This record gives sequence, structure tokens and C-alpha cells, in this order.
Amino acid sequence: MFGVADSQSSKPEERSRGEPRRRRSSPVWATLRTLIRARVTAGVLVVLPIYVTILLVSFVFGLMRDSSIWVVDWYLRSPFGARILDTWRVPLLDPESGEPLMDNGVVLTQTLTEKLAKLEERIGHVPTIDEFYRILPTTLQWSVSLFSVLLTVLLLYTIGLFTANFFGRRIIYGMEALVDKVPLVKTVYRSSKQILTTLAGGEAKNFQRVALIPFPYEKMRCVGFVTSIFRDSVTGEELATVFIPTTPNPTTGYLQILRRDALVELDWSVEDAVRTIMSGGILKPSYLTVVPGAGRRRFDDGAADASPGDAAPAASDD
Repeated sequence: MFGVADSQSSKPEERSRGEPRRRRSSPVWATLRTLIRARVTAGVLVVLPIYVTILLVSFVFGLMRDSSIWVVDWYLRSPFGARILDTWRVPLLDPESGEPLMDNGVVLTQTLTEKLAKLEERIGHVPTIDEFYRILPTTLQWSVSLFSVLLTVLLLYTIGLFTANFFGRRIIYGMEALVDKVPLVKTVYRSSKQILTTLAGGEAKNFQRVALIPFPYEKMRCVGFVTSIFRDSVTGEELATVFIPTTPNPTTGYLQILRRDALVELDWSVEDAVRTIMSGGILKPSYLTVVPGAGRRRFDDGAADASPGDAAPAASDD
């Protein structure tokens, strides 16, 4: 019995000797680690939106530049633009070292026309737009880029002006009718057009108000757009037609007709609601309630506060 007890009591000692002891983390190190993590996270939250914005602006700028840079390239290579290339002089570079060539302390120069001819002779074909763009000075490159963007903006404005009149709309409708005959193309075209129209706020005028709707169950709420308010033809009570969009594509959804008192009308704008739907609820406004009628009372209170005729009368001295 004593031998058994000794062997059992010696097992925890052997286990404790075999396992390495865990070091307790210092409170100072734990606080420092938490502080570093918090500061790094705060820095990422500041830098990441700026970086994404720069990427997006660069992408849009490059897309608008590349859409019209071929026009500028054609003009510069034409007899009309040759005068610009002849008057713009750049340093003559050494083919091996790439350093400017000098004669008695003076930098040798050449015109862009001569540089373009040497480039064509070296590569054996007519330089492409990118190859021609790279030989231009930095100042001229920026000038070409900005002028190309302005040309794209002017082109978009002209297209918008053309589609605003009757003949332009008829031509656009005819092109859309042709696109609708192609099975895959019509789906991509219609979906992209609906999404861009929604993001641009083109359909906001059809939505009167944002509200929460009991859908698909009574105890659940969905974000919807009130499209019209009318009265029941029999009972006379107020009804509402509501469009319930889907996530993350708000261009499709369901149409519901229900009593107005079942809605939770919010003071959100259409842009706020679309942003909430497309982000899955991450980017939602601060005011949100599921109490029926609370949002409507809030609208009524705001209207009452804004009307000067509803101010309380001043107390008389009598």
C-alpha cells in the first residue's frame, strides 16, 4: 500500500518536472502590447481609406485619360501637332549611360520630332501610344493627360446633352432594343445600368421615404422605400406601397402593400438606405428604431418645431 501511494504521489512530481513552466506575462508588457495594437489599428483606419481613395481616383483618372489620349496622340503626330514637337527641345542623351551629352559645358538638345524619329529607327516600327508618351517630358506628359481627361469630360457632356432631347432618346431606346435581343449581354447591361442609376440617385425621386417593414415575418424588419401613400377604397385607412430591395444589389426586390401604421418611418435619406443595404448594415445612420409610429412622430415633431405659427403664446402679466 505504501509503495502504491508513493508511486501515485510521484507521478505529479514527474509530470511537473517534464512540463515547462509557463511564464507569467508582465502587466507592463501586456499594457504595452495592447497600446501598440490599438495605435496600429487606429493608424490603419486612418491610412487605409486615404489609400483606397487614391487608388480609386488614380483608376478613374487613368480610365478617363486612356479614353481620349488617342486623340491627342493623333493630333501631335499630325502636321498640325508637328509644330509643337518641333518647338519643344529635350536634352540629347547618351545611348549607353543615359546621361545628357555636353559640348564645352553646354547640354546638347534635340527636338521631339528628332527624338521620335530616332525611337522609330531603333525599335523598327511606329511607336505605340505608350512608347510615344514615355519619350515626352514630364510637363508635357501631365499636359497631355489633363487635356485627355478634359476631352473625355466634354465627350460625356455631349453624350448627355444628346440623350436629353427627343431624337437622342429614340436612338438610345433603339440601341437598347438591339441589346435586349442578345441573351447574356442584355442581362449584364440591364443590371449594370440599374446599379449605376441607383448609385447616381436617378431613382431617388420615385422614393418618398425610407421605412422599416415587417418582412418576411412579423417580428423581423427590412429596410424599404415608401413609393406611394393612398387610402383603402373600402375602409378609407391609409395604405402604403413599399419597395423592399435585396442585399447587396438594391435594384431587385419585392413590392408590398400594407397599412401605414405598421411602418417604422425613418428620417434616412435614400442614399443612406442604399449605403446601408449595399454594406450589409455596416454603414448605417445613427438613428434607428423598430417602434411603429416613432419615426412618424419624429417627423411630425420636427415639422411642428419648424413652423413659426405653432409657437406658444407669451404669458400675459395678468
